Amino acid sequence: MNKFQGTKLHRAAAAIATTAVLAAGLMTTTVSMAGPAFDAKMSSVIAHVKEDPGYKKIPLNTSADREWFFQESQSLFEKKISKEQYVADGSKQFPGYEASFAQLADLLTAS
Repeated sequence: MNKFQGTKLHRAAAAIATTAVLAAGLMTTTVSMAGPAFDAKMSSVIAHVKEDPGYKKIPLNTSADREWFFQESQSLFEKKISKEQYVADGSKQFPGYEASFAQLADLLTAS
């Protein structure tokens, strides 16, 4: 197995584990390309919203929705977009979920 295949396999395994956790309380996602820091932050976010009975789960029912969400979340985490842009984009993509995106934005950008 070459290095690329090993990395791809590792990411696939991480995605499967993350998807299982996300499906329980938040949403499903795709393979993380952001690395361990983003993965750790998402794990923390997932744990937080799973414990929050007031969190309104965003309906990421298609692979396109999940990919969009993942890219937006990664862009926010990497400070490529602002919290305000993240919430605005999320509200446009998923009307009625502004509060969920606002909560996620706060969690994704907290130190």
